[in-house]
Amino acid sequence: MKREQGSTFVFSLVALTALVGVLAAVASTVRTDIRTTENRNEMVKAHMACYSAVQRYIATIAADYQGGATTTSTTTSTTAQQTGATTLQDDWAQLGQNGDEKVVVGDTWFRMQVIDGSALVNTSKLNSAWLNNLPMTQEQIDAYLDYTSTGETPRSDGGKDQYYNALQVPYNAKLGPLDTLDEMLNIRYFTPQTLYLPQTNVVSTVSFVAGPSGQQPALSDLLTTYSYAPNVRPGQLGQQQARININTVNQNQLRGLGLSTRAQTTILANRNWTSLGAVLRSVPSVQDQRIILDTFSTSGATRLPGLINLNTASQNVLATVPNLTPDMVQAIIQQQQQGLTSLSGVLSISGFTGNVLAQTIDNFTVESSTFVVRVIGYCGSASVAMEATVDIINNSPRLVRIAEVPYTDVIGRWNWNTDTSTETTLKEAS
Repeated sequence: MKREQGSTFVFSLVALTALVGVLAAVASTVRTDIRTTENRNEMVKAHMACYSAVQRYIATIAADYQGGATTTSTTTSTTAQQTGATTLQDDWAQLGQNGDEKVVVGDTWFRMQVIDGSALVNTSKLNSAWLNNLPMTQEQIDAYLDYTSTGETPRSDGGKDQYYNALQVPYNAKLGPLDTLDEMLNIRYFTPQTLYLPQTNVVSTVSFVAGPSGQQPALSDLLTTYSYAPNVRPGQLGQQQARININTVNQNQLRGLGLSTRAQTTILANRNWTSLGAVLRSVPSVQDQRIILDTFSTSGATRLPGLINLNTASQNVLATVPNLTPDMVQAIIQQQQQGLTSLSGVLSISGFTGNVLAQTIDNFTVESSTFVVRVIGYCGSASVAMEATVDIINNSPRLVRIAEVPYTDVIGRWNWNTDTSTETTLKEAS
């Protein structure tokens, strides 16, 4: 009888132990599910923090076009308001303090930086001379030219349809401009490492400036596939007049602008100007050149793709522009402290004369209408990094694209400081 009771006790103990184990497993699963749900919610909120940063920029730039600022900055650019020029003194450039500001929104926060899209080299402008100034290998240069240019004969290190059709997943060469920077990964010799990380063994002899962490620029630091500048004359922001198409201008318009008789005759003698550089080469008077640079365009489009903003481009970007000397690059960087109020301002920069002026001026602008918002959103233990592209169309900001960035060391790649130095609260946690 005692033996049976002992057996029953042992069985009960085993059953109880098993039950406790089951309950513990269930509790662990519940805790895991709760934590998973919390993580998911935090990630959603981190994304929302990113959208908050984008809206902060949109509200700021919209207010500037309406004549007022929404930030706490005391450096609202009178240059921008009075001339329409886009400079590093503008409100948008102050937002986020290049990632150094912690902006709190409820139980989330974000770091942000706004980049002028026209501060980068647009891939649509890349020719052999420009490619040779970029951190690329000769094989990459040949492959890029073959992939984006017409014709069926490949270069020695390039590749046309014959190469791409033989791949495991075949496709054709683009034979045209790239739509996104990631599309470069479709080109022979290009990998995520060669696009997003600094390269060695490159053809370029350009001396680039290393970032705060000592790293050289990667291709992704220098290039964009999407950037526009408004095709307008200097004037009050949002109220500028369109530039005059130099190929359709008439005698009365030329006379009213104050151009010399020689300049008027030269312009009217050719009704198929393809570049302002060609016009300037034919009109040597500096006074006439100023009027031409601030008034005319060879296009009737409302905005122009791929121009580099002299007021916002980095030293590394400017150093890649063919025919610009290092001294000219330094002179431009120094001028950025005040900002050029009009394109004719280049005539006051040492070196912008004669052939150099004619060869380079069609690459440049002093106004922009495309901006990139870089942001990292945080909530709890979750974080997400995103880039948003915003266009200014008809004086109104429009979100064009927003996507997560394709690399992990975001703070390092964006050359941000590891920690923030200031904190701003936009909304208290409820």
